[in-house]
Amino acid sequence: MTLREVEVGGRRSKVWTGGEGEPLVLVHGGWGGAEMHWMPVWERLAERFQVIAPELPGIGDRSLPGLPSLDAYAEWLVQLLGSLKVPRVWCIGNSFGAAVVWELAARLGARCRGVVLVNGMPFEMPLLMRGLAAIAPLRRLLRALYLKLVFSPAVLPRAYADPARAPAELRRVLADPPPAQVDLILGIAYGGARPAPPPSVPTLIAWGEADRLPGTSLETARKLHRSLADARLVLIRSAGHCPQVERPAEFVEAIASFVASASAAGIKEAAP
Repeated sequence: MTLREVEVGGRRSKVWTGGEGEPLVLVHGGWGGAEMHWMPVWERLAERFQVIAPELPGIGDRSLPGLPSLDAYAEWLVQLLGSLKVPRVWCIGNSFGAAVVWELAARLGARCRGVVLVNGMPFEMPLLMRGLAAIAPLRRLLRALYLKLVFSPAVLPRAYADPARAPAELRRVLADPPPAQVDLILGIAYGGARPAPPPSVPTLIAWGEADRLPGTSLETARKLHRSLADARLVLIRSAGHCPQVERPAEFVEAIASFVASASAAGIKEAAP
């Protein structure tokens, strides 16, 4: 994989690229960047696909200001794909990145070949929580709770089936969370924007079944699966919130199988 710089919205932005074939865009989560989330699988994927792994502004690339909403990140990705001259793409997102690719699929329309949600789903904060977050003292309390549940070393045993597999960079982030990054994600979560309608393209829910983080448990995956007509659910054993890190071979096989079967189904439907 090669780290490149391309112009997106008038700014130089970083993106990892490699391989040939069907394009996959890999959208990382809120803990850190593309390397933290995708390095264990991107070379394997690049043996079969064209891999595009951007560094999201304010999260993966902290030299750029963060964007105000999931929809803004989706639009940034549309512009990135335009700069790379990628007409159609499979959209894969982990955690926060899954919420982004949900919006990206809506923006791309027919240019999205399929969607893969990896231990993540769209944000839809209840109205009561959004109201509480608007009150400064309660917002500080919610921030402290979020840090404890999502951005602290105590997260690792809930996020990973085997915490020893957690990347060193993730351990550093959880030990000393970047305030701007935390506030960026919280601001998006409490922003109140309604998610786009469910993707109208083939959808895979690829889930590390040992995930015990709030809101991304195994039961959450099953509930999401029931809510999406025709979506496929693949559970990855002995893996938590980042199954691509803990079980890279199983994850790559799940992606390759999904792309192959969805492509074959599309060719069959298009045949006269």
